[in-house]
Amino acid sequence: MEKSQSPQEISDARRLDYTKSDKKSIINKESTMAKCKLKKGFRIYECRYHEATLTELTTDPELTVQEDGSHYWHWRARIVATGEIVEFGITEESPQYGPRLFRKNMYEVGYKNAEPLLPPFNTTEDVEVRRVSINDDLFILGHVFHGLKDIQEHVEMSLYKDYSHERARQLDPIASCDVHVGEMWYPYPCFDSSDFASENRSYQNFIFRAQSITQDDMKMLSELPNQGNQCRISEVVPSAMLPMVYYVGDGSTMLVALDI
Repeated sequence: MEKSQSPQEISDARRLDYTKSDKKSIINKESTMAKCKLKKGFRIYECRYHEATLTELTTDPELTVQEDGSHYWHWRARIVATGEIVEFGITEESPQYGPRLFRKNMYEVGYKNAEPLLPPFNTTEDVEVRRVSINDDLFILGHVFHGLKDIQEHVEMSLYKDYSHERARQLDPIASCDVHVGEMWYPYPCFDSSDFASENRSYQNFIFRAQSITQDDMKMLSELPNQGNQCRISEVVPSAMLPMVYYVGDGSTMLVALDI
């Protein structure tokens, strides 16, 4: 197995340094809760079914680590219009199944301008998206990937997705290290026999883990909103999915999303 490289071993290439523990590892509960930006007394909107409900937190969010290692945040809030006390809960690894929370009324200002809140309830300023060369070195989870080709050679689970179906399969990566890579790819559209005969490009999204990639990891990636050209990277990607890399399938640059 290839030994992970330290930053000192890379002398002349640009590096993107991102390190975080695996989402299933044991966490320090108190330090994690301290990072939560949602506090008692804050007013936030829950937006669903074309209605925006303004609530005011009556408790600070509490964090519970579930038996499966997932992180469940829960709190109480008062509906400002009626005074009713309600309970909220959201799982950090699957925020798409929880309440849709915003600092502003999404139906008045639009999704992005409403400042979506995701565990640990940071706003869009907490995800940094960079456009870099496909030849740049990326320092991720203690390992240096030498550009896009090196990332592709480390893929251990590949999810094929198109407009009608999807399927995931385990791969034997060409290269291996302590970092595990999953890829979701979507073929370029074809419109005639010439396209089908010659088109081999694809839209590619990559995720990185300190443990083996699972079917659940790929399902979470697949369920992220499509930002155009099958890109799953945006300023509001859940922290549990980061870091991520996206390549449009052509050209000399790619996108990298980091949790800051």
